[in-house]
Amino acid sequence: MPEPRSIPADPSPATEWLRFWLRESGRVQQLAALAAAAFLAFFAAQWFRLDKELAGAHRKVAAQAEVAYVAPVAALRVVSLANQGFVADALFLRAAHYFVDHLMTDSRLPWLDLYLDAIWGLDAQIRQTYRWGAQVVKFGQRIDQEVAERANRFARLGLAYFADDPWLYHEIAFNLRYSFVAKDAAEDRRLRTLALQYLEAAYSFPSFALDPNYLVGQYLRAGRGDDSVQAALETYAQATEEQRQSLRALLDDRNRSLLAGELAWIDRAHRRDRPWADPTLALFLGPRRVPAPPVDAHNPENWYSEPPTSAELTKRLGLGTAVPLDGGGLRADERPGLGLPAGVTVTR
Repeated sequence: MPEPRSIPADPSPATEWLRFWLRESGRVQQLAALAAAAFLAFFAAQWFRLDKELAGAHRKVAAQAEVAYVAPVAALRVVSLANQGFVADALFLRAAHYFVDHLMTDSRLPWLDLYLDAIWGLDAQIRQTYRWGAQVVKFGQRIDQEVAERANRFARLGLAYFADDPWLYHEIAFNLRYSFVAKDAAEDRRLRTLALQYLEAAYSFPSFALDPNYLVGQYLRAGRGDDSVQAALETYAQATEEQRQSLRALLDDRNRSLLAGELAWIDRAHRRDRPWADPTLALFLGPRRVPAPPVDAHNPENWYSEPPTSAELTKRLGLGTAVPLDGGGLRADERPGLGLPAGVTVTR
């Protein structure tokens, strides 16, 4: 009786991978080229890192002797001959050169405050300098609390002049949330709450283009489920189509399927009634209340009116309400008492 033959085991994924690449000479050459490219990339990255560390060590020694001189602001105002904005722009270019010079070596900017303070002393209305300073001070180095405090200082100075800049609020919120080190649990809660407040302020501006799902996610991490739902509704108008789908899915996950369905219906009404309008404008105007005619208009059962938007959702989203016109082309609230029962007046 013949002995049963054992079934060979399936080859491992690594074996299959080697067989695939070593089966043909062309694949072997491709694999060798890829391995050489990966090795060269790794070698270049390590070389750049070591070179930067060595340059940083030399710079650290030389930083004690580095001197940057900027004349006092009063003197700069005198020599500017009433062209303070031009001198401020020239100093801004010098500050950018100083940043690039240190970015390629040690990424330390000990004299950045000197340049920025002089710029703001000459012309505090250069909006881009505040966000630029708050961001470049963190480039190319380990972001500790000292660096984050410098960045927040620049951003808060900008808010003193440009309180309508949402990115400055976001910059402060990001630093408070991820760069500040709390001493205890109470301070950690305080920093998280403060960061969320700054983030709320940033999203309150329609010009803020960051994904609103980020704000909703921060609310959920903080355990504020109701606020996350409210944030999803408030930021729905300024979101893109893909972001709106995510917001509706979030509402559905939070057991708010009715609200998600109503928001989806508002999007449908926008595409049907006002496809030419911006989504935010269309959401403010609200859907039309005129029912669309059916395909077979001669059958009365085909005429269905559009479902009305709930009053709660209309109030929460700030939708515009259409006031019907009378036969003379006037709004009903422009002629108090017209067509109203006795004793009823229109309040403004």
